[in-house]
This record gives sequence, C-alpha cells and structure tokens, in this order.
Amino acid sequence: MISAKSLFHKVEFAWHTVAFILLMGAFIPLWRQSTWGGIDPGLGDPVQRAFLGVAYLGMALLILHPRRALATARRSALLWLLVGWAIISVLWSALPDVTLRRAVSALLASLYGLLLVVRYPVRSVLQMLGIALAIVIIASLGAVLLFPEWGVMGPPHPGAWQGVLYHKNALGRTSILALLVFWILAQDGKGFKKVAWLVLELAALVALVGSRSMTAILIGLILAVSWLFLRGMALLPRLLKPALLSLGLTAAFPALFILPDYLEDVLGLLGKDLTLTGRVPLWNSLIPLALERPLLGYGYGAFWSATGPSAPVMALFRWALQAHNGYLDMWLEIGLLGVLIAFALLLITLVRTGQRAFQTRNAGVWRFAFLFTVFLLFYNVSEALLMEVNLGRGFYWVIFSYMYFLSASDRISSAGGERLTTGDRL
Repeated sequence: MISAKSLFHKVEFAWHTVAFILLMGAFIPLWRQSTWGGIDPGLGDPVQRAFLGVAYLGMALLILHPRRALATARRSALLWLLVGWAIISVLWSALPDVTLRRAVSALLASLYGLLLVVRYPVRSVLQMLGIALAIVIIASLGAVLLFPEWGVMGPPHPGAWQGVLYHKNALGRTSILALLVFWILAQDGKGFKKVAWLVLELAALVALVGSRSMTAILIGLILAVSWLFLRGMALLPRLLKPALLSLGLTAAFPALFILPDYLEDVLGLLGKDLTLTGRVPLWNSLIPLALERPLLGYGYGAFWSATGPSAPVMALFRWALQAHNGYLDMWLEIGLLGVLIAFALLLITLVRTGQRAFQTRNAGVWRFAFLFTVFLLFYNVSEALLMEVNLGRGFYWVIFSYMYFLSASDRISSAGGERLTTGDRL
C-alpha cells in the first residue's frame, strides 16, 4: 500500500514536471496563437498569465525550508541585485503597470529556482527536466506526423517544424536543451534507462534538424566546442592550463580580422545574409532609442508595446516583438547598469560551474550547468532569453536561477530537505 508521504512525493514530482512543460511554452502559446493571433507584448495575455500562476504555485513549498532558503539566498546577492533593479525600474518606467507585473513574474521565477535548490536532490531536478523535455519532444514529433497543420509552419518558414511549440526557433532551442539533459542522464543511467535516454537523444536530434533553426544548430556546435575545450583544460596539468588558454586567445585574435572577408560566405552556409535575416536593420533602429536612456532604460518589460516607446519600430518591422538580441533588449529596458549586472551574473556562473565540472562526484550536474550557461550566453545574441518571464522563455530564467543558486550554495550533496522518492527511483 502506498503511504501518504510517498503519494505526496509522486504528486509533487508530477506537478513540477507539468510546470516545466508549461514554462517551456508547449501547447498553450501555440493554441493561443492559432485562436487569437498576435498579442501585444505590452498588454500581455491574461490566459498565459493564468498558466504562469499555475506553474509557480509549487513555490509555496518554500515555506517548509525557511532557514535553508534564507541561507542560500544570502549567498546570491548578484541575482537579487538584478531582479531588484528590474523592480526599482518601475520608478522611471514608460509603462509602470507593465513593469510591475513583469518584475513580480521575474521574482517568482527566481524564487522557483531557489525552491529547486533547497528542496530537491540535483538528480531529481534533472530527472524532472528530462521527463518534461521527453514529453515535449515526443509530442512535437507526433504533431509533425499526425497534425502537420499544427506541427509544421507555413510562410515565411514553410516546412520548418515547430511541433507543440509556437515557432521553429522555440523547437530548436528546446531540442538543444533536451540534447544536453538526455546526454547527462544517459551518462548516469544503466541498462534500459541508459538506452531510453539515448533513444530520446536521437529523437531530440531529429527535432533539431526538422526545426531548421540555424541559430540552434550553430549554438549546438558552440556547445560541443566549449565542452571539448573544458575537457582539454581538465586533462592538462595545472601549470599548463594558462598556456592553453593563452594559445586559444592568440588563435582567436587573428580570426577577428580574417572573418570579415569571409563573413558573407559563412553566413550563406548557415542560410543567413549580412543582415542576419533583418536583425541588423532592426538593431540599427533600436540603438538610437537605447541611447536616449542609456543608463536606466525605459523600464523592465516596458519598451515593447504597440503604444509604448517601440511603436515606431514595430510599425516599420511588423515581425519584431523583441530586439532579437537579449542584451540589446536588456539595455532598452533596464539600461547599461542592468546589462553589466547580467553579464557579471553570467560570467560568475560560467566560471563557478566550469571549475566544478570535473571536481565533484556530481560532475554530470556541473557539466550541464556549465553548458547551459554557455547556451544562454550565446543564444541571447539572437533571441531574448535572459530574465524573460513569459511562457516559452521564463523557463530559461528559472533554470539559470537554479544553476546560480546551486553554484552559490556549495551544498550540492545535501540540496533538499526531503529526498524525492519518486524522482530517485526513475
């Protein structure tokens, strides 16, 4: 007979898995897009906000771990500084009500990351992630095969797969994340579990290719190179590591001068042009607006709205609901001061996780954390992901917050008051 405690753990595990699926932007945004069409990013969507609220309900479990949560939060000042800066920006925001709403969502997403650190063993979190990603990938492939009117995009990207997500790029980046998680779980698995994760790895690769998201494919290559570099650094004696780093920088520096001569050919191979599919003209239009408020920005979440500061740009670039560059978006919203805090946050997390990737018995988790940070650092060049809070992008801030809290807490072996029985058995 199943005990009440065991049943609660199973329900809890299932709850977080569903929350991850919702936060990834599976099913709901695609349905809303198909029924309502485009939604003003400033006004937002009340239905999506309702589902975000459902996803964050599990955060109430933080009250069960007040001391551990407070101790971990105290070691994470830089993340709270960034979130706090976003909240304070309501004072100068072009749309104060939007800024307040988005800032509260960013705070909730950060607290959700804190909950994952203080309550659950790291392997349980990875398993929840893995199952959620497996459901999204399998459902996406099923949608492509059985419901192509939903799973396959039409113009301007005819034939590209979007699965149960709202765009091919969303499926592409989700597939990259799935490749990382499935690979880590396969490394730790044995027998049938190992085979199952490897089969899912193949399914994620098929979804990635079918999405035709060249950005995601390029990020995948960058992650592979980053991993090889990290592994090479780990295998070298300590005295030779600075020499390898210097050699890499020495080789990269001349490439900065050679690349412009071949840039058009390289972009052609990636299916892009010198405008990066219209991104460069968009950026050229946004930078003068950013320079009007360079230090503080227009307020967190307050720039992109049909009635806000972005109105002239949105009229000129009707496809633009974001800057398609997360750093530029942050500059527009919370100014250069916010961008500097975000960069520091990313770089500190990158160094911490890279140092621990081969130094602990939970090396697999730290490898994932390092590669996820690299993923976020580079993906933010072409898509706004950092500290985004809507369905589909808020998920990445939750996971990054989790990684940062984990690296700051230095308590990976005891992260969680109660072991999640269901997760440990999977």
